[in-house]
Amino acid sequence: MRFELMKKNNKKKWIIGSIAALGLISVGIYASSYAKYQKIEDLKLAEGKINYKPYDFKIVAMYKSDDGTNYTEIDTMPESGYVINESKSYCMADNNTQVKGKLKTINGIHSVTGLKKNEKCYIWFDLKNLTIDDIIATLNPKTTTPTFSNIATTDEGVYSVSDGMYGGNSYYWRGAATTNYVKFAGKCWRIIRINGDKTMRLIYDGATCHANGTSTADSIAVSKTAYNSISNKSEYVGWKYTSGSQRPSSITSGTNAPIKTALENWYNSNIGNNAIYANKVADGKYCNDRNVQSGQSWATSGSTFFYTGYKRLYTDYAPTLSCTALDTYTLKAGLITADEVMYAGGKGHNTSYYLYNGQYYWTMSPCYWNGEGSSPFVFFVHSNGYFDGTYVSNTSPGVRPVINLKSDTLFTARGNGTLENPYIVAD
Repeated sequence: MRFELMKKNNKKKWIIGSIAALGLISVGIYASSYAKYQKIEDLKLAEGKINYKPYDFKIVAMYKSDDGTNYTEIDTMPESGYVINESKSYCMADNNTQVKGKLKTINGIHSVTGLKKNEKCYIWFDLKNLTIDDIIATLNPKTTTPTFSNIATTDEGVYSVSDGMYGGNSYYWRGAATTNYVKFAGKCWRIIRINGDKTMRLIYDGATCHANGTSTADSIAVSKTAYNSISNKSEYVGWKYTSGSQRPSSITSGTNAPIKTALENWYNSNIGNNAIYANKVADGKYCNDRNVQSGQSWATSGSTFFYTGYKRLYTDYAPTLSCTALDTYTLKAGLITADEVMYAGGKGHNTSYYLYNGQYYWTMSPCYWNGEGSSPFVFFVHSNGYFDGTYVSNTSPGVRPVINLKSDTLFTARGNGTLENPYIVAD
């Protein structure tokens, strides 16, 4: 069903009578604060020339844009996929003064309110913005479990997995993904996963978007820093730590690891100081799993022991999205976990998945304590694609920020997640 353009010189009028008889127009009647009524004409359900009783208003011209900038005049109203641009569209009275009639699209229905007889409207249509639900609808996620003992070197698509941190199911990209590029805050990001609460988890991928595996001067890390400059005690794997303790007594107590401070400084300077950007970032959940492998005991020093992540990823090949409450930090920006690296396809050497770009970077996951007189180790991704642990005072790995976009974030409709056409977060 469609509307056709009513030109200014077209004097022929179609009279639309009974709504029930014709079934063409959905009319809603709403009471105002003064007990008066407004009629809402549902433009989507009508067909024919737009010039009907009792208001007899006209659509004089319509325009459509797919990029939000360049508009062309159209003769047929878009049936779906477009919304009325409320800032551009307007109506005029016979004396050529602008009137207070409202033009808008609500739940896919083009509607006008507040018009009087003989008023005429000019309508601009924009391609509809995408929601995260719209993106999910295109994914066709696999519900099987990949063989995590194998690296993922091809584009394996998107998988669904139970989300122990957010509830529900999480959708994660695996292998040489080509449909998870996002432009936000003037920078390029890759989607790690869409969380169970429909927030979108992104990892920084540089100032500009580039192909998988590309070693480039455009760094995927915002700085290079030690995870912790102190390395003689096992507790220094903590995002926040307390001397002599496996973890602080509460999630808000303890001393910040230097890498946490470096990351927060970058976030505040590049996103947090911009109200538009900051308003789109959710309070994300980030895991710093300090549980110790079964059969071993934590100690601030002494003999070697392994954190659960080591066994989970190196022996069992069983990544998880669950995390102990005292190791789950609520942050505006954090780091990727070792489990998320394995979900993405990391294991041993992999230079063919989307997280590899020929550069070092940290994860947020403790690996093991190497014994008295040594150093605690944290998982990292090596510049040669090797996924392993390194000592916390190593200054070679970089800080690669991870953020979560809010579930109501909108993306311009012209993006599809590819390198050439990334999802673009709408202003």
